[in-house]
Amino acid sequence: MMLKKLVPLMGIIVLLALPVSASQFPEKLPSITKEEAKSLGLALTYSGGSTNPNYVLFYQDFMCANHAKDSNNHVRVVVDYYIDNEAVEQFSWFIKTGENYTDREYEIRDDDGNVLGREYLHYEFNGGSNYADLRTVYGKEYRNGYKFVSIEHTYVALVNDHYWITAKAVYVEGTTACNLENLAPVLLNMYLERIPNGTVKVPVNSTGVSENSEDSSTAPGLSQDATKRMKNTEEKLKGLGNGWGGFVVIKTPRGDIIKVVNSKMDYAGDSSALGWKAKYYGNRALDAFIDKVADYLPKPVGLFKDYFKADKDINVFSDDEMVKKTAKDLHVDGKSASLYNGMSDIDNREKALTPYRNAVPSSVETKPIELILNSMGVAIKKTLAQDYRWEFEKTEEIALRYKRAGLKYRDIIRNTVEEMGDTTTGMHRVNMMNRNSKNDFRNQEARVRFYLNKLFEEGVI
Repeated sequence: MMLKKLVPLMGIIVLLALPVSASQFPEKLPSITKEEAKSLGLALTYSGGSTNPNYVLFYQDFMCANHAKDSNNHVRVVVDYYIDNEAVEQFSWFIKTGENYTDREYEIRDDDGNVLGREYLHYEFNGGSNYADLRTVYGKEYRNGYKFVSIEHTYVALVNDHYWITAKAVYVEGTTACNLENLAPVLLNMYLERIPNGTVKVPVNSTGVSENSEDSSTAPGLSQDATKRMKNTEEKLKGLGNGWGGFVVIKTPRGDIIKVVNSKMDYAGDSSALGWKAKYYGNRALDAFIDKVADYLPKPVGLFKDYFKADKDINVFSDDEMVKKTAKDLHVDGKSASLYNGMSDIDNREKALTPYRNAVPSSVETKPIELILNSMGVAIKKTLAQDYRWEFEKTEEIALRYKRAGLKYRDIIRNTVEEMGDTTTGMHRVNMMNRNSKNDFRNQEARVRFYLNKLFEEGVI
């Protein structure tokens, strides 16, 4: 009887003796207020965190105070506190991988193997005993002059072997309303100053970031009035660029160069809109002319008239114009048309079958049937284009959820691919995309990874 009474008492003593993980965590992790962010010209847009068995996590997102509503340029500061040796291991891994990164470059080619430009990755790494930074530049350069450059600059610090703090600036070059890359290490130091007994501070100069608070676009040797006039001119050029489709800011030792470019797919200035309509409807008239001429050509040659049409379209329209043409032909938006052009294999299959179709005599009696079949083909293509956009947006939705949860890029990719497979496999629209896509996109995982790469290029994740 006495033993039975002692058993519950001993159980209580054992439970009290067990370590409580929560008590090993600090009462509060470092953070920045909205007012402090505002003093740096930034807006605090999001705060979040989580508690896990061996660590606690807190993060905050910042954007330029006057950023565009659809901008994805931002700085994210993440504070991790580990009760084990994980912080030291994270820092060691960052140093090891950062030192081993090598630049890469690839040729961008079209379906026929012609070189359109180059795609590259460039790395810059600096490391210390308890801090480091890695700058990753991803860019595309086309022979027609179009350029795209996305920059991700990550600053890290290890404090007291338990705090692992990162500040990551992500932006597309030429689209920022403030200098996020300069502000990221400043933010990081503000967090580091708030760690009890912390002595680590990122040496701003060593990361290649100027401590000068003046605008980096100010050219040396100019008076205040001249600088003001220069800034007004820059703003006018940027406004002109927005009207024409965009602008690119090129950094030089003597200041910024504002290059106006016509890069928007949906750009429709007055003269350009007229030119586009003339080209589009002129091309349709040329298709009708080829159809008539084909009737007078020798039979084997005339059967391949659709090949001539396709080759003619490639030479008449640029890549951006082909997207606009597809959007108009299928009555879909630009995003759907772009994804359709990149992944759909329906047009290639149709082209391969056209010699057999053209061999069948056409008459007044067969015209209604031809019209119905053609309308059905357009409807299928339109559905496929819209399905590509649905799949893209579904991928973006899931990836952003994991990003806001504080997951690393490789974890975002893995979890997004798995969740897309779990939630959409077997759907009719997914099966339709699998059947009608090009070889590289015949399975959903390949398409999801392609979407994630595009989201990375656009600075979304």
